Amino acid sequence: MDEITASTQLLCQQCSAPLAVETGAKYVTCEFCGTVNFVDKSQAVLHYAVRPTLDEQQAAAALRRWMAGNQTVKGLDAAARIESQTYQLFPLWMVRATRHGKEEVILKPGAALSIVELGKLRVPAADLEPYDSTLDGVAVKPSVPVTAVHGWLAANENIAAEAIEELALVHAPIYQFKYRYKDQTYTALVDAAAGEVFAAIYPEKFELPYVSIGGLGCVAYFLAALIPAFGLWVFNDIGLGLGLLIYLGVAVTLAIPIFIAAASVSRRF
Repeated sequence: MDEITASTQLLCQQCSAPLAVETGAKYVTCEFCGTVNFVDKSQAVLHYAVRPTLDEQQAAAALRRWMAGNQTVKGLDAAARIESQTYQLFPLWMVRATRHGKEEVILKPGAALSIVELGKLRVPAADLEPYDSTLDGVAVKPSVPVTAVHGWLAANENIAAEAIEELALVHAPIYQFKYRYKDQTYTALVDAAAGEVFAAIYPEKFELPYVSIGGLGCVAYFLAALIPAFGLWVFNDIGLGLGLLIYLGVAVTLAIPIFIAAASVSRRF
């Protein structure tokens, strides 16, 4: 068998009929003869697809919501122009293994990543269904072989082959968007199952004004906090009380211009 070939079927030990195997299940009852089969998925590579929950319009809406979030430059959702939208199924290796007495599910990309953050994709077990060959037209072919997955697990996760309970190839639904903002084209991916957005390079919010206001505010309040100490040093106990009153007045007074500056920056950026 080719190193990256996966199957969608396991057969009944009694009548050889295909078994409908759900991820994580260890026993499966044959729908034809009623035999209860123990499923040894460590010796097979099953093939699943994640059921999409977002259509094209909903994926575009998820992208616009992300553009309007706190990470991106202000007004990106209104100013950006979507140039293209492509639907594809991205391959992931899903490993179910026992480590330190606990069962873990580990995901590893099955192909080269155009956006590194895509490696954080989640696979909801409830949305897994057997892969159908009719999906081949939109499915990205895996380029990471099973042997490489085993080597990676042993070297990086300290998981030996005998600790693997299930190894499956999972194709996850992704919408790839190309959008244009200020004469530059950017790429963003939307998980069609969970609605999460992944992007490596995008128009980020300009942080310098916020950092500057925060830094000036810290310096101003630090200097104001020295007023009671200065009063104590000059006028003893009476100076401490007077310094505290002055400090409270200064603190309230400083809050007003800092708030106005922050609000102004927020509107602009």
